[in-house]
Amino acid sequence: MAQYITIKEIATKLGISHTTVSRALNDHPRISKATKEKVQQLAEKLGYRRNVSVQVFTRGESKLIGMIVPDLSIHFFARVVQGAQSTLSRHGYGIIIYDTLESLSQEIQAIQSCLDHRVAGILAAISMETTSFDHFLSLSRHDVPLVFYDRVANFLPVPKVVINDHQAAFDATQFLIQSGRKHIAHITASINLNNSNNRLYGYLDALSANNRDADEQLIHYYQLDPSSIDSFIERALLHQPDLDAIFVFNDYVASHTVNVLHRLGKRVPDDIAVMGFSNEPVATQMTPQLSTVKHAGEKMGQLAAQKIVSILAKQEPLVNEKIVISPELIIREST
Repeated sequence: MAQYITIKEIATKLGISHTTVSRALNDHPRISKATKEKVQQLAEKLGYRRNVSVQVFTRGESKLIGMIVPDLSIHFFARVVQGAQSTLSRHGYGIIIYDTLESLSQEIQAIQSCLDHRVAGILAAISMETTSFDHFLSLSRHDVPLVFYDRVANFLPVPKVVINDHQAAFDATQFLIQSGRKHIAHITASINLNNSNNRLYGYLDALSANNRDADEQLIHYYQLDPSSIDSFIERALLHQPDLDAIFVFNDYVASHTVNVLHRLGKRVPDDIAVMGFSNEPVATQMTPQLSTVKHAGEKMGQLAAQKIVSILAKQEPLVNEKIVISPELIIREST
């Protein structure tokens, strides 16, 4: 259970009143500079966090869960939140949702806010910018359990709920190969993300399993700039005029890819097949409808929430565990 240092504990350790501690932390003019420094130094050493939540019980326990989301405008993450929220609600937990907008600085602020609100636990998926994990490591100081979902930090010894991204990408690429496609490009996301790397390796392993050589000129690392897709496809077609398939790491970018191909006079799927990932609503709203991989967001949210609830109820220990959801190909018109 998450435990937080209280003003009363600081006061006891320093042998002063809790009123003095409170005033020192709030920079009250009647408190001497020396006392303020002494209080603030001990507070920092003990990891004291200001309590801004009205849902914290007097003994320092909370019924709030913080949920860190990379981009709520992506329907998959909205489904994860829905799944988590429904499960947490059944167990009497509230939820605070933080949209980091794919920003490391926003992610760090979200963790700080979670601690300020004295959450009981945190569910998190990392941003595309995340390369430092000190903010997640700090949670152990406060005994705040962490469960990662979808985008995870593999080296942190905490539970993780993921789809089998490698198998999904392998299956998607294998389908394209078995459909007769010979020159398959791949658009992936940031190399910082475990799921993007796993999809890349799945794509590469499928090529290798079919005695196909990987071509670096046909791999693009997307960094949130749609115009980069345009230039990549143009370069790829110059490099390999017989390009006949593109596997894309998510459906939104796959939709843009189809638009670029149409603009370049390419027919989808007659000239070039396009395979997406996630089964977002856009997949059935575009023409042609997009073949993709089902990304079970609601189930992922439910499993992550159930895991944190079980840990908080001391039914399960906080251990390095990976819960893996099997992928499912959905074949539509674009392949």
